[in-house]
Amino acid sequence: MRKILSSAIAITLRRTPLVVPQRTQRIAATLISLPLIRYGFYTLNLNDAYEVSIEDNLNEGEMREVQVGPKKEDAVLVCKVDGQIYCVSNSCPHVGAPLSAGFLVGDKVKCPFHNASFSVKDGVHEEGPMFRGLQTFPVKQENGQLVIRVEKQLLNAPRTLNMVTKGDDPTHVVIVGGGVSGQSAAETLRQAGFRGKITIITAEDSLPYDRTPMSKMTFLVKQQGLQIRPQQFYEQYGIDVLTNTTVESIDINNQDVVVGKEKIHYDKLLLATGGTARRPQLDGVNLGNVHTLRQFNDLESIRDKAKTAKNIVVVGASFIGMETASAIKKEFKDQVNITVVDSTTVPFERVLGKEVGGSLQKLHEANGVEFELNAGVKRIGGVGQVQRVDLLNGKSLQADLVILGTGIQPNNKLVKDQLKISPNGGIETDVFLKAAKNVYASGDISSYPYWATGEHVRIEHQNEAVRQGYVAALNILGKPTPLTDVPFFWTRQWDRTLAYSGVGQGFDEVIVDGDLTQQKFVAYYARKGRVVASASMNTPNAQMIISEALRLNVMPSVEDLKEKKVSLDDIKKIVLSKGSSCHCKRAGQCQAQL
Repeated sequence: MRKILSSAIAITLRRTPLVVPQRTQRIAATLISLPLIRYGFYTLNLNDAYEVSIEDNLNEGEMREVQVGPKKEDAVLVCKVDGQIYCVSNSCPHVGAPLSAGFLVGDKVKCPFHNASFSVKDGVHEEGPMFRGLQTFPVKQENGQLVIRVEKQLLNAPRTLNMVTKGDDPTHVVIVGGGVSGQSAAETLRQAGFRGKITIITAEDSLPYDRTPMSKMTFLVKQQGLQIRPQQFYEQYGIDVLTNTTVESIDINNQDVVVGKEKIHYDKLLLATGGTARRPQLDGVNLGNVHTLRQFNDLESIRDKAKTAKNIVVVGASFIGMETASAIKKEFKDQVNITVVDSTTVPFERVLGKEVGGSLQKLHEANGVEFELNAGVKRIGGVGQVQRVDLLNGKSLQADLVILGTGIQPNNKLVKDQLKISPNGGIETDVFLKAAKNVYASGDISSYPYWATGEHVRIEHQNEAVRQGYVAALNILGKPTPLTDVPFFWTRQWDRTLAYSGVGQGFDEVIVDGDLTQQKFVAYYARKGRVVASASMNTPNAQMIISEALRLNVMPSVEDLKEKKVSLDDIKKIVLSKGSSCHCKRAGQCQAQL
């Protein structure tokens, strides 16, 4: 037995385990034989596993990172919940964040990065941008010690839930839309034991992929790296994906999806059609080098032109627009001039308010991005290719490249004459995401009654799209599951992350706790005297705590927040006191019997 050295938290941006070269393995083997020191536990380095012993002194609700191998990220997470000891992977399968730096409430551990949530009892993922869960490892209690055995091949390896493949069930579920919501639904169907036929239809030329990094990591991402699952996955589990396929029409009454001259009959239909990047009705909007960013081919066009552009105009101070401005300016620095144009007084004014929006504007300005605000666009000028952007205030901006960050248009045209469309453009559903008999809608296209207010909302966020796909699938299978989560999203600009939870539409008051000049704050959004949403920067786990407080309906009053009678730590204590209500349920709903 050897004592092992404690190491700092490591964040590994990856989706799959690294392949360690033989030389590195030999060095690691040498290191692990050295008499290194770490407080209070011992490890055996076996051929195929690590066996670790630590003191059995965890308190109820406590989690502890335990390093088991030679690398910094070779750690597991040990928790005590409901009087039992559990051990799971410490690395979040999304981008490798250490879960030990997150938030444990009930049996749910929440990732400190993007609010992915996992049950520490079974490792199953519950919320967040997740398609994979955590590995679980056996723990024995012996003579005041906890003995943990970790198979080396499973350490930090993402886990896919048990799934069945296609059988002799004649039921056909058709999913129109190849985004993350449709992917989530297809996987959930198989995880829940559905052996019928599943068909995903997408107009894009690729398998489902994650769009969110495209505007945040514009020059780093590759399409293969964004792909959620490889081709073999769909073949293994009997999921048909029709790429480059346009749905001409849908006949709700006869339950047919028309593709070219073919009619595809469905028993259950999920509309996960998402949205199309909106092009404003402006002269010159279709000139060369005027781009939206929605699909990967859009990203390739923007990257290619940005390499030679001297002047870039971003129309729309949206999340896509501002993230892309940050990524391009960071890449090319003084080689390119970037100007963001918007009709509002500060970026994100409608979503984050003037105070927070102004703080982000200053962050961009400090890094060389310029702004033309309170300024509408009159026309985009040029001959064949864009040359300038003319504003309504009389100014004209030179432009070699224009990026339109002007939002999306929900793709509702296939059913707009057959289903009810909400004023927000989404297909109106009930809390079970049902739009009509045998028809469901999820993701950007769904307008559903938000449980906290009863008002129909449409949420354009990755986490919500994944969650809705899961909920829709369970309801398709006759397992009544209402959508009762709290939406969450994040944006990353200039290597700083803003996280947001709740539904703040129509907020009439903002209470800020912290320093906006340093982008270190928590902002609370209130509507009619009630806190309905929150945003934060550089405040660890703030939104993980607040999203739970919103879900549990235990947020403090606006008056107490204004008078600083309640802190984030106080909210955390209230949430933890309600922790017994935070029991993860996905495993029970989705456990396929193999």
